Amino acid sequence: MTEKERKRCELRAHMFKALAHPLRIYMLEKLKDRPWCVCEMAEELGVDKSIISKYLTQLKNAGIIEDKKRGTLVEYHLAAPCVLELASCAESSVLEVRKKRLMI
Repeated sequence: MTEKERKRCELRAHMFKALAHPLRIYMLEKLKDRPWCVCEMAEELGVDKSIISKYLTQLKNAGIIEDKKRGTLVEYHLAAPCVLELASCAESSVLEVRKKRLMI
């Protein structure tokens, strides 16, 4: 493996690690529709603001979301909507494989 290939694979692994929690996936689905701040997201999901903040930081560090400051308010938005398309495609494929296994 070349250095370039190693770095590419590490980046992808970092991204998938950030996606590896159901709540973070759900947060991305919410961010698909509009920007959200930590307070709104915490209230909407019924989760403590510290957890939401931590998860948003993980997603931001992976490059999946970005933030924009508006005075003292920080709003987060989806920077890589293709991540949700990938998830949807993979989900469909996995469900189809499971369906085929049950038919055998």
